[in-house]
Amino acid sequence: MAYALDIDPAAREQIRALPVDALAELVQAFEVLILVPERGEPLNPANPDGAVRQLVFGEGKGLITYLLLSDQERVDVLVVMWVSFDSPGPDRG
Repeated sequence: MAYALDIDPAAREQIRALPVDALAELVQAFEVLILVPERGEPLNPANPDGAVRQLVFGEGKGLITYLLLSDQERVDVLVVMWVSFDSPGPDRG
């Protein structure tokens, strides 16, 4: 069974801001969410069956926060983040 993937407009903007090298990693992460969304960790460890979950991707540089709606066979992507320390920022010279 495949889950439908719904991407929040704010998450779409975050995806547009990702570096090109992150996109292939994101595609793989979305495939996981479509096929086995339970693989992500609960946002709140005290609520292991909670619907809000997070999936780390891209060798730990990326994080997707999503809502798992099992009864509707749907995953709502809420936040997509990418952290990269490859180049120094303006204050790191």
